[in-house]
Amino acid sequence: MKSNYNLKDPSKKYIDVVKQANSLYGLFSRKKKLRAVEFFKSKLNDEDFEVEELASGFIFIGYLYQEIKDYESAAFYFNKGYSLGKDVQFPYNSRLKKVLKTFLKASRKDLYDYWRSDFLKRSHYDKKFNKLMDA
Repeated sequence: MKSNYNLKDPSKKYIDVVKQANSLYGLFSRKKKLRAVEFFKSKLNDEDFEVEELASGFIFIGYLYQEIKDYESAAFYFNKGYSLGKDVQFPYNSRLKKVLKTFLKASRKDLYDYWRSDFLKRSHYDKKFNKLMDA
């Protein structure tokens, strides 16, 4: 699992935390996946990261929660990450459709509407965001 932002220059500390979380994430049981989530959350709270790294980390946590079908928590962390990175011009990623669907699965149509609109506005710098018109 990669973090969602393509960070231009992530710190070594951030890369190490993502690698450690990825190694924990590969385990199959829900309990062990939750352990990976808790590890990553604690590292984001304990360490000093740049805003882009924090945003990426929260989105990564959202994907971890999505994998274990905890859509409410996934929606919370997706929103937290994208809110932090609101001013970042990140490239289109095909996983954004899953993010939007997660908002709906979490019964958060408000977040779905808000982020779908935000993502579509980003087509001014990356036309691929228009793929979300049908999302």
